[in-house]
Amino acid sequence: MWEPGEWHPPERAGHTLVAAAEAPRPAGKGAAEALAIALTRNPRRPYVTVGRGPENDVVIDDATLSRIHLVLMRSDDGTWTIRDAGSSNGSRLADRRLEPGKPEGLRCGARLEAGSVRLTFHDPADLLMRLQASS
Repeated sequence: MWEPGEWHPPERAGHTLVAAAEAPRPAGKGAAEALAIALTRNPRRPYVTVGRGPENDVVIDDATLSRIHLVLMRSDDGTWTIRDAGSSNGSRLADRRLEPGKPEGLRCGARLEAGSVRLTFHDPADLLMRLQASS
């Protein structure tokens, strides 16, 4: 789930801004909308990439993201892991900085920050409960 927040458009191809320590968050309920992004494995490889480059499985055109910023992998038992792909602005999982290249397990509701982009990991059942609770 891509959470509401400030967008940082790239000024030109290959340009990356340094993310601020803490970007302002939208105020009040309904201040912005979230975007759900389905994660499915690419049949050509066992992982999903996230970044601002067009070669990614999930492209988010935000200047605080690296061309390839995150790599997510789903194991045969359905669990997911995430790792920072050596990004310029770093990534955080539950307020803890991810060590580049080191996979970390993802749980439902896990809060991620890639640069200044905020994401929340949900499985389908957890997302349905979130949607039902917000209506």
